[in-house]
Amino acid sequence: MRVMKISVFYHHVCEAAKQRNIPIEAVLEKVKLLGIDYAEFDIGDLRSDENFRLLEKAGMKISSVYGLYDFAENPNGFRGEYHCRRAAELGAGKVMIIPGFYSSQNPTVMEKERESMLSAMSEMCGIAEEYGVIPTVEDYDDFNSPISTAERMKWFADRIPQLKITFDTGNFMYSAQSELYAFELLEDKIVHVHCKDRSMTPDSRCEMRNSVNGIEMYACPVGFGCVPVGEIVRELEKSGYDGIYTIEHYGAYDQLEFIERSVENIKKMAGD
Repeated sequence: MRVMKISVFYHHVCEAAKQRNIPIEAVLEKVKLLGIDYAEFDIGDLRSDENFRLLEKAGMKISSVYGLYDFAENPNGFRGEYHCRRAAELGAGKVMIIPGFYSSQNPTVMEKERESMLSAMSEMCGIAEEYGVIPTVEDYDDFNSPISTAERMKWFADRIPQLKITFDTGNFMYSAQSELYAFELLEDKIVHVHCKDRSMTPDSRCEMRNSVNGIEMYACPVGFGCVPVGEIVRELEKSGYDGIYTIEHYGAYDQLEFIERSVENIKKMAGD
């Protein structure tokens, strides 16, 4: 049985350091001991070498680098050249593109903006290929996102050969979609996974978000909510998935505690 590759958002590490009033190095040491060998970065956090040096000192690597663009307004995919080059320089195998948002719900405007995003993303994916990194998109939890549903992601992936899927288990709940339906639709393009759970039990200590149909969703450790993360992980393992599982819980009241619980449950889900 393979050893699971587990990652965590670097943002969570930094937040945990603030919440516990301890150095970032101490948090990295703790998560490494839990069996987490990777961290996921915003490209903005890698513009200097400091954060990467801390990660490297802890014996960890980068799982993926994400970045937000405004390709609807500025459809220039070459703006992502630094993103792709930096990821390649630091040994990250993937970049995640957040292409921006629709400025209107007018169908004509949306169609025009989607075509602009498609053009820019196609350019950026070509650059990623040149640098030897895999470009991905995720089911971004915002109504105005062009990739907020399984179908919307598939629309882009069907038109850009290099583009693959980062499957975020928790964001389909935002869009009122079945996670298992989305998994079946996108399975052959999934190369990276964000393990996110959502709870519908009110908890004033955690961030709350409303789904598109008004459901209140609260941050929680993986396995403590209502998203079928375990079923998805087991299906991935059964299919021979050899990628990374990234723990995600923005809005957690105690990131380190959430990380500990999430790691334990993800390993159980995969039978590791």
